[in-house]
Amino acid sequence: MTSFNDMGETLLHGLERDGIFPEIGSYEPSYEPGRITYGLGYPITGIEKFLGYSDRVINIANFPSVSITTDFSRAHAFCQSLGEGGKDSVILDGHSDDRYTRRSERAINYFKSLYGITGSFRFFIERERRYGEAKGLGESAAIASAVARALVSNVFGEKAVSDDPFVSRFARLVSGSGTRSTAGGMSMWVSYPSIRETLSVGFRIRKDMDKIYIAAVPSASSMRTEDAHSLALDSPFYDRWGQGKFTSCENIARGNASTDEIMGLAEKDFYRINAVLMSSGSIIQNHSSLSLIEKLHEYRKKNSGIYFTSDTGPSLVLMSSDRSMLKEFSEYSGVELLEGNIITEWDRTPCADRLSRARKYFGS
Repeated sequence: MTSFNDMGETLLHGLERDGIFPEIGSYEPSYEPGRITYGLGYPITGIEKFLGYSDRVINIANFPSVSITTDFSRAHAFCQSLGEGGKDSVILDGHSDDRYTRRSERAINYFKSLYGITGSFRFFIERERRYGEAKGLGESAAIASAVARALVSNVFGEKAVSDDPFVSRFARLVSGSGTRSTAGGMSMWVSYPSIRETLSVGFRIRKDMDKIYIAAVPSASSMRTEDAHSLALDSPFYDRWGQGKFTSCENIARGNASTDEIMGLAEKDFYRINAVLMSSGSIIQNHSSLSLIEKLHEYRKKNSGIYFTSDTGPSLVLMSSDRSMLKEFSEYSGVELLEGNIITEWDRTPCADRLSRARKYFGS
């Protein structure tokens, strides 16, 4: 079988040749120690999903992926740079979180090594959810893009933070899916084992996102995404699943898939990612999500045009080009749906209360 490397090289060269892959800017650090900058990030839902890294230090995935950026939650990040060296710090929702501290330390150390930065950075991050606890709604991508925007704004300035592919490179260091969150809308992350690190970025691939309506059914789970990445590699289906990504992602990037076909792909990949994980001994659905899927199948016997998917968790995202169908299914199933939107822009100005809390933390 053709390797991920060969398929990736063919994909990238074709996208570059036809002007689909973006040009990525180059910027030099120019920042003022003590300055506080802000970044906002949104979560993602996979269309063509991914699991498994070839390089876990700089988060290079084994194959490309496509997702939509949603507004089921938001992440707000503030960054303060300090001229002197010292320990970088991360506060998430008012607390020091070991998981994100480890991710951030790895990402920040690599970032500083790229540009010879000897100072340190402090981050103040707050999540804003439209639900309680849930797994599989892309929160780590939201945090990654928010942190990357705050950092790039602090170190390189406003021109650089407007260069989404450039920012996405650094979001990737925190979470691979952060690349696509940064790009917004429907976006693609080009990645494969031998890719140059500077080219493993996310970029927007579709503009007409007003034809897809979405809603979520949040559901909690104890499974960690980091575990899913490792487990997937043990599946006998993993290579076959990954090899199919290159052609499918390229077709979407080239505009060769209709809206209904894209939503159908998201549903097909739901079954594939579950098969990969189940064959590795992990079940990510629960009774509630399976019951809802059964009701969807019943509903579609007489009503076509509604699709569903989920990533590494039991939270389901429903999609349709007919908004009324989501409401009808909610009434049919008796399940309340959390309506959402596909996000293409981000607000660059934080609210006064949130900025005040960040300044209080940085001043402490």
